[in-house]
Amino acid sequence: MESAISRLLETYEKGKVSRRDLVQGLVLLAASSGTMSAAGFQGNTINHVSLDVSDLERSTDFYQRTFGCPVHKGHGNNQVFFGTSFFVLRPDKPAGRIGHVAIGVENFNQDSVTADLKARGVNPIDSGQGGSGEGFHVVDPDGFTLQIISASNRGRG
Repeated sequence: MESAISRLLETYEKGKVSRRDLVQGLVLLAASSGTMSAAGFQGNTINHVSLDVSDLERSTDFYQRTFGCPVHKGHGNNQVFFGTSFFVLRPDKPAGRIGHVAIGVENFNQDSVTADLKARGVNPIDSGQGGSGEGFHVVDPDGFTLQIISASNRGRG
């Protein structure tokens, strides 16, 4: 929240927003702060997107050649980096679909996030990956799989 306040003040100091807009923005930030803490954790980032592909090497070559992406080759998957964000390419059928989207959570604590999700009526599914911050999955109403993971996860695992 401090960075949001700093950006808002900087914008005001540069004359890009009025004093009224500054005050309204600060009020909204203060109000949302109470809502976030009352609701428990909040998703902060799109950490990565996992894509199901038919041919891992062909797809890896495409992203590397087309976008000049660095690649980290893992055990059965490859990670294609766009700055700090990345795609995970996994061979799976049917190909051409999103395997999952990973939502990053600051200060991730699996036990407290699990309890919070259950309180919200959402049933988490253990990822079976183990390890600190590896997270777990939930399924949205349309069947999309979402991984909830530490926002500090930078892949390369």
